[in-house]
Amino acid sequence: RVGEKVMGKTHPDTLNTIMNMAITYEDGSKDFVKSEEMKRQALDGHEKSLGKQHEDTKWCAKNLAILLAEKIEDKEKTRDLVKEYPHVMQIQPLGRNIERLLDEGDDE
Repeated sequence: RVGEKVMGKTHPDTLNTIMNMAITYEDGSKDFVKSEEMKRQALDGHEKSLGKQHEDTKWCAKNLAILLAEKIEDKEKTRDLVKEYPHVMQIQPLGRNIERLLDEGDDE
């Protein structure tokens, strides 16, 4: 929080710290709810301050996609993210995992 006060909530370094903390929540404590909240905060901040096409913004979208598609397996949230950030489908094996998730149950 010190960095947030000094640099501001939308400074790239602050947002990268938030994303790294989110990854720790995800991998360490398996708190996917907190991780998703923080990843969305970092993604939103990067998009607002750097733009949708910036590599840091794409990195955040990729990390959120991993959480939504591979850990939470939430079809709706994953589908919405892919609509906003279609580049995540080009990242392998993530793209295949997203396709597999979104295709599940479509044959029924």
